Amino acid sequence: MPQFVTSRRGLVGVGAFVAFLGLGLLVAHSAPSPFDLSAESERGRLPALALFLTHAGLFPTYFTICVLALVFGAVRRAYLPAASILVAEILLAWFASDAFKAIFRRARPEFYYSIHETSYSYASGHATLSLACYGFIAYVLWQAPVGLGLKRVLTIALGIWVLGIGWSRLALGAHFPSDLIGGYFLALAILTIATAAYDRVTLATGRQRKFAERRRDGE
Repeated sequence: MPQFVTSRRGLVGVGAFVAFLGLGLLVAHSAPSPFDLSAESERGRLPALALFLTHAGLFPTYFTICVLALVFGAVRRAYLPAASILVAEILLAWFASDAFKAIFRRARPEFYYSIHETSYSYASGHATLSLACYGFIAYVLWQAPVGLGLKRVLTIALGIWVLGIGWSRLALGAHFPSDLIGGYFLALAILTIATAAYDRVTLATGRQRKFAERRRDGE
């Protein structure tokens, strides 16, 4: 753990978490800033698309992703560690988001469109879960033996998807922009832990594979 904290990735994760806490303390019990109020122009825009993207960021979607990832990992054993870490990361992001909402207790925007959310506002669970989940998938994808062009296209598509889910929360009046930024900070902190765990498992697996190959060659 100390080695992770002092690494470049660890410093990014710690910095993101500190930024998340600092922003939360700043906005939790303060009147909405002009920056937050600037998102009111998005409220009610493209309602059908906003509702679709918001529903895409709910539990059934992530449950389906977890199941598919574990099935894929069972079939392609090399990706089972990635699938297991993805599931653990989604659960961590889910519980962390709910826990910090209860700690900061920030009120939702006064006006909403279509869906009345009853939980607290900071930070956005949709933002946290989407970046944690799809960011990790993009990271694993970059380690996979596929073409660079395909990696770029899929990574850009995942990035647009994450931003689209975040935008939908503004369009429905469910969050302030600072809630989304806080959610992305929290997700980035979680993502650094998940990617570090994946690299560690991948490195250990590679060493075991090389050791087994050497033993087999020696025999």
